[in-house]
Amino acid sequence: MISRLDNENEEQFIWRIGQDKDNGLIDLSWEQIADIINKEFRSDISEYRSEAAYRKPYQQAKRFLENNAFNNYLNNSYTSELQNAKYEIQKEKQKLFDERTALNKTLRENARVEEDLSKLELLIRNNGMTTMPRVQNIYDNSDNDLFIALSDFHLGVKTNNYFGVYDSDVAADRLEQYLEKIVKIRELHNSENAYVLLLGDLLNGEIHFTTQLENRENVTEQIQKTAELISAFVYELSKHFKNVYVNGVAGNHSRTSFKDQVLRGNRLDNLIPWYMKAKLAHLDNIIFIDGNNYDATIGRCTVRGKEYLLVHGDFDSFSEKGVSKLVMMLGFKPTAIFYGHLHRCSYDDIAGVKIIRSGSFSGTSDDYTISKRLSGNPSQMVCIVDNDGISACYPIELK
Repeated sequence: MISRLDNENEEQFIWRIGQDKDNGLIDLSWEQIADIINKEFRSDISEYRSEAAYRKPYQQAKRFLENNAFNNYLNNSYTSELQNAKYEIQKEKQKLFDERTALNKTLRENARVEEDLSKLELLIRNNGMTTMPRVQNIYDNSDNDLFIALSDFHLGVKTNNYFGVYDSDVAADRLEQYLEKIVKIRELHNSENAYVLLLGDLLNGEIHFTTQLENRENVTEQIQKTAELISAFVYELSKHFKNVYVNGVAGNHSRTSFKDQVLRGNRLDNLIPWYMKAKLAHLDNIIFIDGNNYDATIGRCTVRGKEYLLVHGDFDSFSEKGVSKLVMMLGFKPTAIFYGHLHRCSYDDIAGVKIIRSGSFSGTSDDYTISKRLSGNPSQMVCIVDNDGISACYPIELK
């Protein structure tokens, strides 16, 4: 709110407010200025003056000043202050202009990236409609579903040693073996729906120097091949179940930098579901349920009225301590928690919370797992879930 200073007369007030307007310190019209002056110096509204009554005297005084006839009446320090204020305003205007230019550049670049992603998504979607046609399958309701873990795929690594052989071709073959055994379990239990749990480390990544040396494919190729293989795996599952629900979390191998130098959400595993959603979008019985996950490292799903959690295992240990910390942080007790990470299938029950760990497709074959003594045959975990929770677990060994 603009008001006159102590002992400031009307002419001084008009001059000060007019100067502020000319220097850009206030953004008011002369009609608005007239209204302020009237309220400061006119007690009766009938005495209010028009804007011209103030604007014209100010402009006359200003012209008089510009002709150097009024310099003796001005305080030199006040003139200097006005000049400094005008300079600061011009400087701030230039800074604002530069910031706006930089912002517009960023917005243009982001728009181009979004446009490219939209085009890529459309290409993937069209390819999926061509290569994965809809299949008419009718299944009756039953009293159970399947949890199908898919953890530690580690696609990209190539090893051949005493402990085993693994590469992308072996991974694809083991995925086919896994599918065949899942179908047999479904037939045995007459299971209705499938819940595919992507439990992390789908890519081998480049987090260790030895990992980089053992990689057959670079990270870009790992993402492409993994997304294609798992999309095909889920598509084949959709032929055998009423619905296939997909959810997952990221693993440590897909970090984009060192552990202490990257946010936990910056994991390349997160690109796999994005690709799959586009590839399988035309199939009505494949449903992604990752919208209610806590973040990229803690997933959740509700099956037959009970809550289940998904973690990779790099932040949450497969132990009473790990379960307690996770349950206390989230503030509720789940029916079960699914893990990956340690390359061995395992089952335990801690205070009524079942903890279930899936194995790996690579087994014990790469330099890092051998050095950490993470021994175990290639395996994955399938569980039967009914209205009471987990009723059976099938550790599936792969050749």
